Amino acid sequence: MSLPSHATATASAAQPASTIHPPDSPLQRIDTPTGLTLKVDFAWSKFKNTVSEKSPTGALTPLYIQHFRPLKPQLRFESLHNNQQIATSVIKNVAISADVILHNHPILLQPLKRWKTEYNYLSHTLSPDPNTPAPVTWITNVTLKTWDFICLDANQMPIAKFSANIWALTQVGNFHFDKSAAEVSTEARDEVVVMGLTLFYVMVTRMNNPLNLLGSVMAKPGKVGVEEVEMEGKKFR
Repeated sequence: MSLPSHATATASAAQPASTIHPPDSPLQRIDTPTGLTLKVDFAWSKFKNTVSEKSPTGALTPLYIQHFRPLKPQLRFESLHNNQQIATSVIKNVAISADVILHNHPILLQPLKRWKTEYNYLSHTLSPDPNTPAPVTWITNVTLKTWDFICLDANQMPIAKFSANIWALTQVGNFHFDKSAAEVSTEARDEVVVMGLTLFYVMVTRMNNPLNLLGSVMAKPGKVGVEEVEMEGKKFR
């Protein structure tokens, strides 16, 4: 697996789409976000991403380190608040889904479509009822400069988006949240960062790994169920 390959994740990696939404679209707010912004930078010398909170003045406060590994799990996320690992992600060589462990809870990131970038998973953190997991969906838009991964709640309202810089080698992209920093819980921020970067590198891998074409053909896309998540979780225990 050739991670990371930011510059090779070109606009052909997803279906061309306009990022201009009609005024009554729930995605209109995320086109011009005013909430919490997180900046993702890649360091070639250390082969890792640093995710930092960006203040209105442009000052950066590092929050996470995302490490790359040649073997599973390929992605490892560390919180700089306590220097503890919070998540790992397994990007598969053939299948186009991903297995995530976030705060010791298994999450299956599963495609909704074979050939279109639409993924979903079940979330307790982003659910109106913490006792009942709700579906969270990620969709994409592409321009000549950015590849936007948009996170939607169960009502298809925007939570955040990750805007990846298609041609950049070190400035990977930015997370833009619909809510302000004061309104976004640490748990929600953790989840959006982990799932957004996991999906991004799933798609980067799909663009660079011919075996994923076979995985797309063999995939069984659809909504994730609780039983599937539990079955995936047993693999890690």
